Amino acid sequence: MTPLERVVREEWGRLVAILLAQFRRLDLVEDALAEAVASAQASWTDATTPDNPVGWIVTAARRRVLDRLRAEAMAARKEPLLAVEAAGRPKEGVMVDDGTAVDDDLLRLVLMCAHPALPPEGASALSLRLVMGIPTSDIARLFLVPEATVAARITRAKKKVVAAGIPFAIPGNDAIGERLDVVAHTAYLSFTAGYAPGSGPDLLRAELAGEALRLARVTRSLHPSVTLDLLVVLMALQHSRRDARVGTDGSLVLLADQDRDRWHHDEIADALALLRSIENGPGPSSTLGRSYHLQALVAVEHATAARPEDTRWDHIATLYAGLETLTPSPAVRVARAVAVAEAEGPRRGLALLDGVTLSGHRLPAVRGELQARAGDLDRARESLAEAVALCENEIERRHLESRRDALGT
Repeated sequence: MTPLERVVREEWGRLVAILLAQFRRLDLVEDALAEAVASAQASWTDATTPDNPVGWIVTAARRRVLDRLRAEAMAARKEPLLAVEAAGRPKEGVMVDDGTAVDDDLLRLVLMCAHPALPPEGASALSLRLVMGIPTSDIARLFLVPEATVAARITRAKKKVVAAGIPFAIPGNDAIGERLDVVAHTAYLSFTAGYAPGSGPDLLRAELAGEALRLARVTRSLHPSVTLDLLVVLMALQHSRRDARVGTDGSLVLLADQDRDRWHHDEIADALALLRSIENGPGPSSTLGRSYHLQALVAVEHATAARPEDTRWDHIATLYAGLETLTPSPAVRVARAVAVAEAEGPRRGLALLDGVTLSGHRLPAVRGELQARAGDLDRARESLAEAVALCENEIERRHLESRRDALGT
């Protein structure tokens, strides 16, 4: 990965936050950052890459914003110096606190995007794209909707922010709680995008998943709640397996084949301790919180199984049945089918997939694996070929190709 790619991938949200706090113009900030990145791409070489790539991008983008402000001032027949001095004026509309309530750039920006004037799905999509830098195509997979739908949501959210003059400001402490469900859902989706990227060359984007977990923890420290506690438990248990999920050659290592000594058992212990403290108190009252609770309990079953054969798949199947009742979705049904197949046999799992439709490669991949286990090799090859054609993650696609080829012709 080049230094520029690393900046765009890992620092995008912070770049937006820095410039937005100064200029308060989302439209100008996004355009300026895009132009600065394009300029860096055209001019940086191994010999000319700056020692501080982030600083270079910020400086270049800041100059472009100031140029636009000067041009706007001239067009409005105003004194250009007034625009240039915008950076030095009090930042009304940027913060309503003194900076101590939210001392975290990414959380501040996510809270800004979670303004109640924006619909929750638009706020989350905007945060995932603007703050976390997740591609629109991957956001569409997370929401289980077409890419064009997500692109339209993001566009509408941006226009709402600009046209309605929604302040990119931190609300008072009492109002922060009203935005936390959106922040929690954004962290959850961001973690999912890092844990299982829908496209690209990486099986795992550990830095994105880790940043999402950190965002959830910071939010929890700002405004403790059972929902956020459960989200942290869920994400921490999943993230604890990160080092074992990728082979030394970069290949996918399935859960049953992972070296469990490579799991971060200290992180698992911390998550289990937090879960015990939660279960000694009142449970979650919201659907979102109950959903996180059920998913966390599934993660506990995996994290506490010393060997693959010790996994209590019947318990996991029951938990997924409860989750499907609470929040029905094709993705939950597929996960439940896998658990039922492990507990009761592949044909019972396949029966649960009858009539299910789900975009992407996961459904035909699961169906193909279960068909292979059931001895229906012809259909398994067809399903796996479909999964290969739909899979946009390079490492997962190679795994599916290997599995398909192992079935012969």
